[in-house]
Formats: sequence, C-alpha cells, structure tokens
Amino acid sequence: MSTAVIAPAQPIPPAPTSPATAAELPDPAPWAGTLVRNTVEVLQGLRPAGQLMRWLTPPLYDRVAHQAAPPERRPRHRLPRRATVRRVRVCEVSPGVVEAAVILHDGAHLRAAAVRLEARRTRWCVTALQIG
Repeated sequence: MSTAVIAPAQPIPPAPTSPATAAELPDPAPWAGTLVRNTVEVLQGLRPAGQLMRWLTPPLYDRVAHQAAPPERRPRHRLPRRATVRRVRVCEVSPGVVEAAVILHDGAHLRAAAVRLEARRTRWCVTALQIG
C-alpha cells in the first residue's frame, strides 16, 4: 500500500449544533485508533468500505471507498495479519474538535496517520484523514 492522502475535496461545513459536547462523548483516543485501523484495513481490501460509512463525512467516505482495494478472497486458514494500533496522541483544537496522531503496524510496515474528529450529535465523526 502506498501513501494514501485522503482529505475532503471541499471544506467541511461546521458541525450542526447539537447537545453533545466533547466531554459528553467517549474518549477520542480509542476511537481515533480504531477508525484509522479500520480505514487501513479497507484500503488493504481486508474489510468492506461500507463499515466506515457512519463514521466518516460523505466526501471522505467516497474517497476511501474509491481508493479501497478489492476485497481479498483467501481461504479461512490463511487470514492476513490485521493492523495493530501502537500509539495514539490526541489534542483538542477547539470545543468538540480533536486531532490525533496514530501509529500502527499494518502487518508489513509501521504507518503514521493524522485524523480529525468532530463531535456530531452523539458520536465522533472523521472529517479529515491522512495515512502515510
């Protein structure tokens, strides 16, 4: 897998006003790690892109789905090694918005990713993502 730059084609409008604040949402660090790991697995063809639809903005989801490798057809006894999150660092940039740096091992290489999560209603939503 080469470097994947996945970013929205246009600026994302501000999150709709919602009762949820970052303090009311789950800890963003595990979410950032899980979402980056799942995106890497989609790009490798190990997971269907549809599993990310709820967690990514529509323009970002479209780019991930377009760059995704076709699903691999392997015998069950030869399943590839799944990506493993090694480290996540989170920084709150404004109320309801966090950015995270994620280090993961995809089975062959260590990779770094930057992800932006925004509070949308009752959950975190990925609005920008770059995977190296």
